[in-house]
Amino acid sequence: MSLTRQGSAGGDLPGGRSADAGGTLDPRRSADSGGTLVVVAEPPCATSVAGRTVLSEGERLAARLGMKARFITWLDQGAMCAEQAARGLAEAATKCQAALVLLADTDLGREVAPLLALLLGGDAILGCSDILVKEERPGVGSASRRVPVFVKPVYGGWLEQDLQAVDGQVVVATLAVEGLEEPAEAITLPEPEPIEILPAAEPRVRRLELIPPDPRSVDLVHARKVVTAGLGAADEDLLQAVRELADLLESSLGATRPVVDDGWLSKERLIGQTGRTVTPKLYLALGVSGSPHHLAGVRKAQRILSVNRDPRAPIFQFSDVGYVADLRLVLPLLTRKIKEWRDGGAEQL
Repeated sequence: MSLTRQGSAGGDLPGGRSADAGGTLDPRRSADSGGTLVVVAEPPCATSVAGRTVLSEGERLAARLGMKARFITWLDQGAMCAEQAARGLAEAATKCQAALVLLADTDLGREVAPLLALLLGGDAILGCSDILVKEERPGVGSASRRVPVFVKPVYGGWLEQDLQAVDGQVVVATLAVEGLEEPAEAITLPEPEPIEILPAAEPRVRRLELIPPDPRSVDLVHARKVVTAGLGAADEDLLQAVRELADLLESSLGATRPVVDDGWLSKERLIGQTGRTVTPKLYLALGVSGSPHHLAGVRKAQRILSVNRDPRAPIFQFSDVGYVADLRLVLPLLTRKIKEWRDGGAEQL
């Protein structure tokens, strides 16, 4: 389901606008498909999931839009200042008359994109879940053209918003790669051209420390590890054990529909068709039966582990590893073993 809104961008900047704060670009007008699509891959782009995925998606998008494509990166110089990267990329994008610049939606990408859009006098659209291409006819008797449509989750991922750029406006977009399929190793990807980025003389922003998000409060959409309580874990003692396990694993806590409906966990913890869609590296399902409604929200998890006392539970068909066991017996033993390992007793495991 998609929602297209009209209105001005949230937070005007001199020479550019950002559509990340719930505002929108004008959906009645769109940019020409001509010009160059610049795809920026952060190093090490040849091995990282973000780098390979953004190169693959950029190549696909350029072909569908009929645009020239330029793939660039920079020499790995360790920690890169966002201001420093934006100025180097702006110079490269200006030289090739970029109409669209695409970056992965990483920490650095989200910092660089608004600064780059400001320098290019364009728009920044952050956190796109997809970029579509549609045919548009500007007027009667006019030839049709292909334009990009930027799909962005809104309202905590419950809806999607379609954005199009104003005619002639440069767009800098970041694409979330977690929900996209990484290209196979056998696929030959474009070789990005390394550009030189000079160090900033006096950077106006100095990073003191990068604080990781608290897994107990982070939005499930961004969680790297998720521990989910199903109906089989829906009582006070078991939920307390599930919470303790999630804390030990530094994981976010998820829930199935029955657990939320019965009031055991809040609606923000719901995973499934009418809840969050998650893409964690590890998904641990405890007492989860595996209904189609729930599985729709976890299909893109990298690794699924499940524990259920019913050997016929559908969740086992979608699990990388499944255990038939009683949570009342398993959870205390598992938390004890993890604590022993944490406290230096790994040799006892």
